[in-house]
Amino acid sequence: MDRVDGGGERVLLVDPTGDLERRFGDALLAAGFDARRVDSAGACLGLLEREDVDGVLSAHALPDLDGIRLLRSIRVSRPTLPFVLAPDDGSEALAGDAIAAGASGYVPRGSDPATTVTRLRDSLDREVPWSDAEGQKRYRHLVERSPAPINLFDETGESIWCNDAALDLLGLDGREELVGHSIFEFIHPEDHELARKEMRSVIESKTSVGPTRMRLEPRHDDDVRHVQVSTAVGSFLGGDIGQAVVVDVTALRETQEDLRAERRLIEETLDTLQDLFYVVDAEGGLVRWNAATTEVTGYDDAELDSMDLADLFAEDSRDLIRDSLARALETGRDTVEARLRTGRGHARLYELRARRLSTGDRTGGPRVVGIARDVSERRERERQLKVLERWLRHNVRNEINVIQGTAESIRDGDAEDVGDAARRIEERAEHMVEQADRERELVDLLANPPERFPIEITGVVERQVRGIRERYPDADIDVDLDRAGDVRVVAIPKVGAAIGELVENAIEHSDADRPSVRVEVGPDDRGRVRVRVLDDGPGIPAAEREVLLFERDVDQLHHGSGLGLLFVYWVVRVSGGEVEFGVNEPRGSAVTLTFRAAAGEHPG
Repeated sequence: MDRVDGGGERVLLVDPTGDLERRFGDALLAAGFDARRVDSAGACLGLLEREDVDGVLSAHALPDLDGIRLLRSIRVSRPTLPFVLAPDDGSEALAGDAIAAGASGYVPRGSDPATTVTRLRDSLDREVPWSDAEGQKRYRHLVERSPAPINLFDETGESIWCNDAALDLLGLDGREELVGHSIFEFIHPEDHELARKEMRSVIESKTSVGPTRMRLEPRHDDDVRHVQVSTAVGSFLGGDIGQAVVVDVTALRETQEDLRAERRLIEETLDTLQDLFYVVDAEGGLVRWNAATTEVTGYDDAELDSMDLADLFAEDSRDLIRDSLARALETGRDTVEARLRTGRGHARLYELRARRLSTGDRTGGPRVVGIARDVSERRERERQLKVLERWLRHNVRNEINVIQGTAESIRDGDAEDVGDAARRIEERAEHMVEQADRERELVDLLANPPERFPIEITGVVERQVRGIRERYPDADIDVDLDRAGDVRVVAIPKVGAAIGELVENAIEHSDADRPSVRVEVGPDDRGRVRVRVLDDGPGIPAAEREVLLFERDVDQLHHGSGLGLLFVYWVVRVSGGEVEFGVNEPRGSAVTLTFRAAAGEHPG
C-alpha cells in the first residue's frame, strides 16, 4: 500500500493500476489530505475494518469487485463514510447507479485534479440526512449484532457483506475473504443446485425461502458444517439484495446422530434378547416390543400394534396378565407366571416381570415395561429333579429291602444257596451304584446345563453304533445315513451317549432271539435334523412315557423302571431339541430326536 502523507484527513485510494494516484496524488497532498492506496476492493474492506478512514476515492474497474458493489458493501458497515467514484470511463447510467448506491460524489473521466479534490472535500464536509444515516445505522447494527451468521448477496450470488458470525462459521479471517466472492465457493457441491433454486426464488421471484438444510465447507476447516438457511429479498441503496440468515445445526445434528445411534444400539440390544421385551400403556396396549416378541408369538409388527399384552396369552391366563399389570401400576412392580401362545400353536409357561416407568407417554399416561422369560424348561427341570428325588427314594428303599431280606435269610440259615443269595446282594448293590451314578449325572445336567455347539451328528451316530455292535454281536443294527451326508446339529456333548442309550435300551429290552434296531439320520420337513431309532421289541411301557410327559406323578405304582429314557429326554431338551415316542409298524417302538441344524447347514 502506497501513501501520500499530508498529515490531514485520511483518504483511501482504491487504485489497482496506480492511475488515480498519478492523476490526483499531488493535488490531494497540496490540499492537506493523507492519502493511502490499495489495489483491490478486498484490501479496502480489510483496511476499513482495522483503521479509521475519512473518505474513499475509488476506481470502478477493480480486480475483485466493481466500484459500485464495493460501495454497497461499505455502506452496510459505514453508511456515512464519504465515497467518491472515479471510473476510467463512465456514462450517465453509471453515474446514476453510483448515486443510487449511496455515492457521495462522482468524478467522470477527464476531470481535472482540482475538481476532484473539491468534490472530495465537499463529500467530507456534507452532512448525511439524519433519516438515511440513522436507518442504515440501525440496519447495520442489527446485522452486526446478530448471533446468527448473516450474508448479504446480489443477484449474481456474490457476497456484498457479512457479519462476524458468518466469518466464524466459514473460518475466514476478514470480510474481504468473502465479499466479492460467490457463496457457492463455500457450499457443498452436492447442494449447489438447491442453493441456485433458492437464489432464483429470492432474486427473481422476490419470494422468501427456508429454512433449508444444506452443507457448507469452511475454507480453513476439513469438517463440513450442516446449516439451515432462511433467505429473503431486501432493498438496500437502490437495489435488491438477498439476505441469508444461517443457523449452524452441526452440533444439533451430531447430537441427533448420537441419539439415533444410541437408539439403534438400544433397539439392537433389545432385539438380541431371547426374552420378550415390551412396553404397554395403562390399558395394556402394546407400545413397544423387541424382535423376540414377533418371533415367539408369530404376529408381525402391524398386528402387534393393535393388540393388548393379554391377547398373546392363553385364555385362562389373560386375567392373570391384567391383574399383574394393575398391580405394577399401583405398586410399581409385579411378577407373574402365565401361559403364552407361541406362533407354533403351543402354550408355554412364561414368567413376566413388570415395572412401572417413572415417565409416561406424550399424553401423560403411565406405562409399564416388562420382560417375559420362557420358564417351561426350568419348571420341567424342577419337576424332574423332584421325579429323581422320588425315584431314588423309592428305588433305594426297594433295593435295600431286598438286600436286607436276603441278608436276614443268610443270617437265619433260611437261604437255600448262600452263594446265590450273596450274588443277589452284590447285583442289587451294583445296580444301586449304577443308578446313583446316572442320577448324579442327570442332576448335574439339569442343574448346570452345558453349552450347546455344532456337532457333526453322522460321525457321532457311526461311532456309537460301532461300539454297540462290538458289545452286542447277536443284534442286527442297521444305519441309514444316505439322506443326510455330513451334517452338523446344535447340541450338547452328551448327545452321542443319549443316542447310544436308545440303541442299547432297544437291544436289552427286546424279546426277540436276534434283536433288530435301525438308526436313521435325515432332514424333517422344517429344515431340522432328525435322528430316529426304531426297533422290533415290545415297545416302551406306558408308565415310562407318562413320567417323561408328566401325565401323572411318580408314585409307587408308576415310578419307571430306570433312568435311561429320562437321560435321553433331557439331553435332547437341553440341546434345544425335541423327543417324540411312537410305534414302529408292525411291532416295536420308534423314538425320534429332532435337532436344530447348525448355522449354514441346509439338510436335504
